[in-house]
Amino acid sequence: MKSHFRINAFFLLILLFIHGKLFASGKRETVDNAPVNTRWMLCITAPDVSGLPVTRQITGDMTARNLASMLQVLSFRLMEEEESAYYRDHAWVTSRATAAKALATKRSERDLLVYRGDRPWKYRKNLKVIDAAIMDLEGELAKIDAVPPVIDKKPLFGLVEANINGTFPDPPAEADEYRFCTNQGADAFIVSSLAEYHGRTYLNIKMYTLYTRSYSFEDSVLFSSDGLSDALAEISGRLALAIAGIYQSGVIVHASPEEAMVVIDGSLGTSGEVRSYSPGLVDIDVRSDNYIPVSVPIELNAGEIAELFIDLTPMGLAAFNINVPGSPGARVFLGSLYAGETPLSLELPKSEYAYISVETSEGEVGSLVYRDNNLVKGSAQFTWTDGRGSADIGTKLPISPEEKRVDQARRGFYRAYGAFWFILPAAILTAGYASTYARLDANNRTVYEPSYWKGVYIGSHITWGTALGVTLFQIFRYLYYSGGDSTPIVKVPKAEAEI
Repeated sequence: MKSHFRINAFFLLILLFIHGKLFASGKRETVDNAPVNTRWMLCITAPDVSGLPVTRQITGDMTARNLASMLQVLSFRLMEEEESAYYRDHAWVTSRATAAKALATKRSERDLLVYRGDRPWKYRKNLKVIDAAIMDLEGELAKIDAVPPVIDKKPLFGLVEANINGTFPDPPAEADEYRFCTNQGADAFIVSSLAEYHGRTYLNIKMYTLYTRSYSFEDSVLFSSDGLSDALAEISGRLALAIAGIYQSGVIVHASPEEAMVVIDGSLGTSGEVRSYSPGLVDIDVRSDNYIPVSVPIELNAGEIAELFIDLTPMGLAAFNINVPGSPGARVFLGSLYAGETPLSLELPKSEYAYISVETSEGEVGSLVYRDNNLVKGSAQFTWTDGRGSADIGTKLPISPEEKRVDQARRGFYRAYGAFWFILPAAILTAGYASTYARLDANNRTVYEPSYWKGVYIGSHITWGTALGVTLFQIFRYLYYSGGDSTPIVKVPKAEAEI
């Protein structure tokens, strides 16, 4: 029994030993394969506010703090192959230099061992230990040469500790950017400047990246004194894309005719101009007078420049003459634009609505809505002969605001008066019907059976009373407006009357 227990204990120790070896081996492999760049750090420097008045230089500190707050929402940096290769080479050179230095130090220690004067047995012992260490260091150096460092292409993004604590160091001097970046423990840093420009503030931001050893991003924005938050939100959005490694896309639109209006994602552009936009779906609208407009949605990839050639198709035009019978020389307006005087020849697109209005010298007005060789609405007579039309527009004096006010008051009085004579008999009948459920109690007071008929009785009288009040109000309102524009009575002095 005892021997059986010893055998089980022996096998248990073997299993624990093997498990420990495997665990240690797996842990070492995990450490060896761990990325050398787990974080990508950014440093925000204090903005240069020398171009601002002293009273407004506090804007620099607000800008730095707001940028730090907005950029902390980023979670990673997406690195391209060029940047990954830089960090891979840098890690390889650093680790190899460290291993080679340790190996050279150990070899020098071996060479100096013979001069220490140790006894032969101690010399051989120390020599054996140093030779074993040299073999391990040579194996480590060979492993570094054979296995390249692992690079994470999506390292976590973070700000340096100074920025997190609310401190922003002064920007470096020229030609000292690389040393500043390494001293801060950052992979990139941001410099910015604020200056006054014709009553507004000009903000310029540049980002220096370690792997390029240069400023790889620059942007600027112009804003008024009360638009700081909107300007920072706009420029920090573009800066965040550059930090995250999602590069801006470009759009070039060549439109024909040259005077065509180009609108990209709601912002006005120019034909042949390069505009930068965030990657994703953008809508491009091109339109021009007397041409069929074109709308094109396109998907932009990061770092891509999309070039479009858009030729607008001319619209079919309809030519016709505008006349005002009996009133030559009337002014013609196309929408809100002055077009000329009658008789006037117009050429308008057939497939679009056009609002045409005229005004005579006597103040009479007329209008029409035209589309596809047809009168849609208005006071006009269209005639067509040999593909050319003629529109005779009828005119009349416009209703003055005073007449509109009197007319509205008159209609309000008629409605209230008519409604009153419907409400009054209905309310009296309802009150009389409710009173049939009333009786006198011992104190000669009216009591309703059931009690809600009392509410019906009172509500009926309130209803016709309210209708009467509205009617009287509309009567006085109508009399006030109708008499407000009448000619006042001229009182003749007594002396003039006797003469």
